[in-house]
Amino acid sequence: MSARRQMIDEALSIGRKELGYLVVGDVYEAERLSRDRERILDEAIEDLDRDNLEQLADKLVEMKSLQNQISGEAKKLHSSLKNDLASMKKHNRRIAGYSFGAGNVSRLARERFLNKKS
Repeated sequence: MSARRQMIDEALSIGRKELGYLVVGDVYEAERLSRDRERILDEAIEDLDRDNLEQLADKLVEMKSLQNQISGEAKKLHSSLKNDLASMKKHNRRIAGYSFGAGNVSRLARERFLNKKS
């Protein structure tokens, strides 16, 4: 049982590192750590009966709390990226409008419409 408790402690440590990487925006490292954490947790709670799970309940509750923090930070990062992409899309449309107004129209755009006079 102490080995499983140590595994959960290791998963908690990895989870804290993962949260730190999410805070700074390093999603690739956070993803790698999340896979390690998942693997360790799966091994730790595999084939445990109810009595043993109850003995580890305090650690599992702590892991749940950490998971909620990780999920919250991931949602913040997702929202931030979504807003950045929307802003970039608006900026690109604005630049395309300036380009069109300046007469920089591609051949495809000019030939896309039919000329009724010809």
